[in-house]
Amino acid sequence: MGDYYMGIAFHKKTDKKYVQYTVRLEENILNKIKQIAKEEDISINEVVNQSLQFAISDYEKQKK
Repeated sequence: MGDYYMGIAFHKKTDKKYVQYTVRLEENILNKIKQIAKEEDISINEVVNQSLQFAISDYEKQKK
């Protein structure tokens, strides 16, 4: 029988709370998000969160 190795996932400690929520994205937008994630070596989730935070900040700035 072959050898088995157990991998341990490393998770950064963070004070952020994440909630799982399902959304539908346009295919071309998801493809661009995937491309950015690959180029920047970050997760798709991080690209989405940063993009949404930017959009919210811009929205709030425009409301003032």
